[in-house]
Amino acid sequence: MKRSIDFGHIIEATKKLIILNSVFLAIMTLSRVVFFLCFSNGAHIRNLYTYLVQAFVLGIRFDLVIVAYINILITVSLFIVWAFRNERLFKGWFTFVQYYYFVMYALVFIILAADIGFYSYFQNHINIMIFGLFEDDTRSLMSTFAENYNIPLVAAGCSLVFVIIYFVCRYFIRSIKTSPMRTVNYRPLAKVAFTVLLVAGNALSARGSLNMFPLNPMDAAISGDAFINKLSLNGIHTLYKAVQFRMREEKGYDLVSEMGYEHRIDDAFSDLLNIDKSKLNSNALEKNLTRITARNTSLEKEPPNVIFIMMEGFGSELIKYNTAEFNVLGELKRHFDTGYVWDHFISADNGTIGSIEAVLLNIPKRPQSKAISQSTYAYKSYPSGMALPYKNAGYDTIFLYGGSIGWRNLDEFVPRLGFDTASGKEAMDPAYLENQWGVYDEFLFDHIYKKLSSETGRPKFIFAMTTSNHPPYSLPPTYTPLPIKVSSELEKSIVGNKDLAKKRFIMYQYANQRLGELLTRIKESKYGENTIIAVTGDHNFWNVFDYSAERYPDRYGVPLYLYVPDSLKPAQSDTSVTGSHIDIMPTLYNLSLSSREYVAVGTNLFDKAAPHIGFNSDGFIFSEYGAIKYSPKNGADFFYAWQDYASKHLSSTSRNINLDKELTYYRAALAVTDYYVKHSASIKDSKTPYLSDATNTITKSN
Repeated sequence: MKRSIDFGHIIEATKKLIILNSVFLAIMTLSRVVFFLCFSNGAHIRNLYTYLVQAFVLGIRFDLVIVAYINILITVSLFIVWAFRNERLFKGWFTFVQYYYFVMYALVFIILAADIGFYSYFQNHINIMIFGLFEDDTRSLMSTFAENYNIPLVAAGCSLVFVIIYFVCRYFIRSIKTSPMRTVNYRPLAKVAFTVLLVAGNALSARGSLNMFPLNPMDAAISGDAFINKLSLNGIHTLYKAVQFRMREEKGYDLVSEMGYEHRIDDAFSDLLNIDKSKLNSNALEKNLTRITARNTSLEKEPPNVIFIMMEGFGSELIKYNTAEFNVLGELKRHFDTGYVWDHFISADNGTIGSIEAVLLNIPKRPQSKAISQSTYAYKSYPSGMALPYKNAGYDTIFLYGGSIGWRNLDEFVPRLGFDTASGKEAMDPAYLENQWGVYDEFLFDHIYKKLSSETGRPKFIFAMTTSNHPPYSLPPTYTPLPIKVSSELEKSIVGNKDLAKKRFIMYQYANQRLGELLTRIKESKYGENTIIAVTGDHNFWNVFDYSAERYPDRYGVPLYLYVPDSLKPAQSDTSVTGSHIDIMPTLYNLSLSSREYVAVGTNLFDKAAPHIGFNSDGFIFSEYGAIKYSPKNGADFFYAWQDYASKHLSSTSRNINLDKELTYYRAALAVTDYYVKHSASIKDSKTPYLSDATNTITKSN
């Protein structure tokens, strides 16, 4: 006989489901405690106890939003079942609820675990870079994970979590099914009140806030400490934002509007170039980025070779710890001691492809955007192509990558930027030793030297990207490490596994030692007096240390090293100025080319009159006047003054006219870049189509 269910059954079921969800909410909070213990170095609780409590309370609110969204379907279906008042349907509904909760919460904890793994590598919650798992060399990434993590242990841990989730769900659902069906008479008003409270409670929890706007990741910025602000968030919210950005990008990425220059892009060019709008070439605004190097007859008679090496994971942070006992520079130190080294310098992006994109195109990496090499814009040819000025000056232009040239579609993208040849490990000596990502650095450097010494009768421009200093940090058998004794001071600042950190230190040392050997080899050869060499990193070594907001310059810092033969050295130099990746090529053009046109957003680092403002895709901007952390996502900004310029330490300050100028420059640069990517003309031959007629907008740079 079919039995009817009444309102009392609905209330009892609701009570137990609330308890079940509270258990999962508690486990989510526990995962935040694990996150805190894994990534806090202790400094985050000194004098920040109030913010710490706020972060955990806010974190519960963020978690409650997830729980509420999971329960929307449960709430709706509960009222449907109640409407039918059929006991058999009611109990069948609980079977659905059991498996629904199991699937949803299993998915939640998979993402939370993945977020912890993501943070251990990127020092940030899941973001748009997660798509790199599918756009990068996925096979190598999987191999790297297998070497860096105990996969069987991780799998066992995940399986245990799934089992726990399953039995927790089953326990509560069975307790509802087997509980006696007591009939209680409730007044209509009580039923209405219960329905309203349940729906309103679910909706309010999903909204997360009583304010005008729903709870948003930007609300996590409750203090000046970057880690505390990240503590509240979970990977589910940030993954959702990443998916939003990717979908928006596929539909149409409009950074011009986001930076405040919709329908007035000429204002962006005016703000960036610091010239009146009336003096702009308004017919083709992108032409205003064209410049020309100064006339130099010596360079015309004997053009120098130019080598630009971008080193994987070559951040600035470890350099300050270098000693005889903790030798991370090796042979490179003596070159740093005698060459130009910019210390207040940052990478264009937090990822390799973003930084390569910036130097290849002489433009900033656009925030939250897909790599241009893998986008619809990959098949254009850009007037700002890195190698074009050298190609037009009669150079052999060579692109070398230590890994596969098919990585991130480089084989299709790079040849359009003025390079005669673009090759990877496939074109190198088969005897060269490799790891998962490519040939070890020493072999790439040997290949570079062979290219430099090949007799073609033309000067060489060579850009090379290394791969060795990358997880799983495996050394070649040809290398014997130099001393690496980790001091107690350094050990205290390490986040995560200290043994893995030491592997990273040794790999960093290996790359620098082999680089130093290449520099020595070139300098002591016949090429030493006629070769300019630039070296920088693609991004910092940021998966070992934690950085407070006051140490943003260290978080994003990469060094820029320049070797310039005596005969080519500029009359004046100041290596204390700030800069970023987009400033490298303008500097090299002006050192090595005579009366040659080039297109770039960045500036010549040796030019005293130029604005020296370093910035990146993460919204960090800095100059001699201070720094700003700006969020391109939501427009939030924090302002900083230099507490100590030499040590690169910041302190919070209020906005002022100089910092406002920095922010305007940054927003204008991003707007101009987005416009340029979408409007630049395609090059059909080796000569840039609109450089030769740009004399009316060319500015001299020395």
